[in-house]
Amino acid sequence: MRRIQARSHPHARPAAPNPPHPPARAYPAAQGIDWTLRSPMPTDRCVPELMFDGYLTASRSGRVLYANEAARRWLGLPESGDHEPPALQDLLPTTCALRPLLTSGAPLSTTCKGLCQGLQVHLRPDSLELQGPPRQAPSGPRTLPEALNGAQHLNEVAQVILTHPDWQALGVQLALFDPVGATLRVLQAGLHEPDLYQTLSVQTRHPLADAFRTGQARACVPSEWPDPVPDGTRELLTLPLRSPQRPLGSLLLHLPGPRSVPRLQGALDACAAALDRAAHFDEISRSQRRYRTLLESTHAALWELDRNFEIQGESPNWQAMTGQTYAEYVGRGFMAVLHPDDRPRLEADITRGIQGSDPFELRGRMRRIDGQYRHVVAIALPVPEERGAGQGWAGSIQDVTEEVWAAEWEGPSERFLTLSVQGGPARPTFAAVLDELTRVTGATGGLLVGLPRSGGAPRTLATSGATGHLHAYLDAHLEAPQVTALSPRPGWLHPPGDASPPAGASGRGALLVPLQYQERVIAAALLDVPAGLVDATSLEHLRWLQAHLAPIVHSAQLRDALDRSEAQARSIVSALDEGVVMIDAAGRLIAANRAAQDLLDLLPGQSLPPLHDPVWALQNERGEPVPFEQYPAVTALRTGRPVRQVILSRTRRDGQRRWLSINATPLEDRSGVVVSFTDVSESITLREQLTAQAFQDDLTGLSNRRAFQRAAQEQRGPRAAALLIDVDHFKAVNDTHGHHVGDDLLREIAARLRREAPPGSLIARLGGDEFGVSHPDLSTEDACALARRVVQVIGQPVVLGRVHAHVSASVGVATTERLRGADLHRAADLAMYVVKRAGRSGWQLFDPDEHLPT
Repeated sequence: MRRIQARSHPHARPAAPNPPHPPARAYPAAQGIDWTLRSPMPTDRCVPELMFDGYLTASRSGRVLYANEAARRWLGLPESGDHEPPALQDLLPTTCALRPLLTSGAPLSTTCKGLCQGLQVHLRPDSLELQGPPRQAPSGPRTLPEALNGAQHLNEVAQVILTHPDWQALGVQLALFDPVGATLRVLQAGLHEPDLYQTLSVQTRHPLADAFRTGQARACVPSEWPDPVPDGTRELLTLPLRSPQRPLGSLLLHLPGPRSVPRLQGALDACAAALDRAAHFDEISRSQRRYRTLLESTHAALWELDRNFEIQGESPNWQAMTGQTYAEYVGRGFMAVLHPDDRPRLEADITRGIQGSDPFELRGRMRRIDGQYRHVVAIALPVPEERGAGQGWAGSIQDVTEEVWAAEWEGPSERFLTLSVQGGPARPTFAAVLDELTRVTGATGGLLVGLPRSGGAPRTLATSGATGHLHAYLDAHLEAPQVTALSPRPGWLHPPGDASPPAGASGRGALLVPLQYQERVIAAALLDVPAGLVDATSLEHLRWLQAHLAPIVHSAQLRDALDRSEAQARSIVSALDEGVVMIDAAGRLIAANRAAQDLLDLLPGQSLPPLHDPVWALQNERGEPVPFEQYPAVTALRTGRPVRQVILSRTRRDGQRRWLSINATPLEDRSGVVVSFTDVSESITLREQLTAQAFQDDLTGLSNRRAFQRAAQEQRGPRAAALLIDVDHFKAVNDTHGHHVGDDLLREIAARLRREAPPGSLIARLGGDEFGVSHPDLSTEDACALARRVVQVIGQPVVLGRVHAHVSASVGVATTERLRGADLHRAADLAMYVVKRAGRSGWQLFDPDEHLPT
C-alpha cells in the first residue's frame, strides 16, 4: 500500500452554497422562506431568474432575514448589519409578481415579464416555497459540480457521488460518518438512492476508517483490500472527505489503473461542500417538522411574533379557539377578539413590554368561537438573536377562566367554611347553602333535602320561598330507587304527571342540583327558576358550587346528627344518668348521685372529696390546669349567677382524658351551688375530626389545597420553601387500569412523599395528580435536594397487585431565600411549568433575577 500526499487544487470551489457563508449578512433568525438565487442577478431583473449562487431567507411577510453575498449583490443590500432588515416589497420592481403575493397571498400577476411567471409557488402556514422554472437540458452531460449543485438532500448528493462518470472508476463506495454511533455508514449506488453496504466503527482497522481518522489518502492493490472488488480493478484509492469545520467521511474508488490524487482534489472539495450543505439542509427540515408538530399538538395557542408584537406564523389552536382565519389575526388582527374594555389596557401593556427584553404577561378576556368571552393569560418570551439581543417574541395563550371564576367565587363561599369549621348548629349552614344556590340561579324558591344512605324518605334540611309545588316534585322524582340512580350533574325535572322533560319554557320544571360526597349523593336541592333557563356562566358557577358545598353539607349533616343525638342523650341523662352534686359555700361536697360518682371516677365507699381535692384537676382545651378560682362552681358561688355549658376536661386514673360539659347554678340564698356535668368526650372528638376534615384530603390522608395555600401564604420566614409536584403520565395509568388503580397509585405516591419530606413539612394533595410540600425553615440547597429525591422516588416502579405502574414527576421549587415577599405557590407553579415544557421528569428552581425559572 502506498501513501499519497493530498494537496488542495488551486481552482477548486464548493459545488453549492453552504449558508451562512462569510461575508454573508445574517438577519435575526425566524421562521421564513428560503429562496436559492443560483446566479448573480442584475438589479433591474425580476425574481428569480438565473437562480444558481444567490441564497436568501425571508419571513412570511417578506422581511429579509438572511442574504449571502450573491443575493446582497442582486438586491443591492448594504454590507453593514446595523440597520432594520429590508422588505422584499421595497426592493422588487413594481411589476414583479411576488409583490402582491408577499402581502396578501394573491395569485401571480400576469403583467410581470420576467421568468418568475414560470415559478411554482407553494404556500405554507408561515412561509413560501418557490421552485424556479426548469432550465433547458445542457447539450452535453453535466459535470460533477453541476450535478452536485442540483442535489438538495443528503441521499441525493450521495447518489450523485456514487454514480457520476467523472471518476472513471469501476466502482465507488462512500463512507459517511454517523456521530450518534461513532460509525461509518458505507454506501454504494442503488437504483434510485444509495444502498447501505456495511457499517464500520471509526476505530476499526479498515482502509476507509483509516482515511477518515488520519485525513490522508492511500492506495492499495486488490490483494490488500479486505472486501471483494470488481473485476478489472488494478488499484483501490481511499480518499478523505472533510469540510473546513469537520471530517465527513471517506471515498473509495475502484480504478483500472493508478490515478493522481491532486487531479481529484477539486472533485473531492466539491463533494465535501455538497455533503456538508445537504446535511445542514436535512437537519433544518427535520427541526422545522418537529417544531411544527409541537405547535400543532399543544393545548395552548402558541405563535411567533416579530419585534413589533405582530403575528407572523399560523396557529391552528388559535383558529380553533377563536374562529379567526390567518388573514384575520395576522399582524395585530388578534386584538379584534379581545374584550373592548380590555383593549386599551392591553395595548399599553404590549407597548411597555416590547420596549424591554424581559418576559411579560398579559391578562384579559378573549371571545371564543362560540361567542363567549373567556379569561386568558398570554406569556410573551423574547427570542434572542445570536448576539444575545432580544428581537422577536414567542407567545402562548392559556385559558384561565376557571381559575378566575374560582377566585371570584371563593370569597362568598368562605362563610360556609367558617360555619363548618366553627362547628355551630347545622340548620344555619343548611339555610346558607340553599340561599347561595338560589342566588346563583335566580330561583324564587328552593328546597334542600338530605338523602339517607339506607333508603327511606328524603329529609327536609332547609326551605326558601314558596315550596309547596317543589314537594310535589320531591314525591314524584326522589323515591328511594331513583335516588341511587341520580346523575351528579344538574338537570331539569318535568312536572308531576308530565312524561316529557321541560323544553326550557318559562315556569316549567324544577332544577335539581345533586350534592355528591365520596361517590354518593348525600343531598339535593330543588330550585324553582322562573325563566326555566340558567345561563352558561351561572351553570359553571353551579357546578363549581356542587363540588365545594357537598363536603360542607356532609359536615353539617354529621353535626345535625350529633346535635339530635346529644339532645336525646341530654333528656335521658337529665332524668337518670347526668352527674349531679351539691356543694356548700365552703367547697365541701354534700351529695352526689351515682352518675356523678362514676364520672368523677370515685371508688366504691370513698367519701366525697371537697372541691379543692386533686380528684377534680380540671384542664382547659389546651390541657393546662384550670385555676381553682375559675372552676364553674366557684365562679357561680362568687358571682351568684349560673354558669352554663363550660367544657373542661379531667384525666381519669387509667390515663384517659374525658371532656365534661359543666353547669353550675347557685342556690337562691347563696349557701351552696348545684353542679351538673355530662361526659361529652365523643362529641368533642367528633368536632375535632370535623375541623381537621376541612383541611384534609380524604383519599390520601394528606392536607388539602386549602391547607397548603394557607401554609404557603403564612410562611414568610427567611428560609421558607415550597415544592409543587405534578405526576407525569398518571392519566394514562388511570384510563388504562381504572380509577381504583389510580387511587391506589396516588396513595403510594403520598406514602413516598411522607418518607422523603423532612420533619416539619406540610404535605398536601392539591387535586388530581398534583401534590405540594411546604416547609417553614428549609434552605434552597436542601429544597433542591428534596426535589431531586422526589423525582427519584416517584420515578421508581409501583406494583399495585397485578399492575406495574410507571410514572414520573415534574417538580417546581421556590424558596424565600431567592424570592422574598412573593407568592411561593405561584413561583413553584411557574418553575414546574418549565419542567413540563422541557420534557417532564425533572425539577426546576425558580430564579427571580431572570423573572423566569432557569
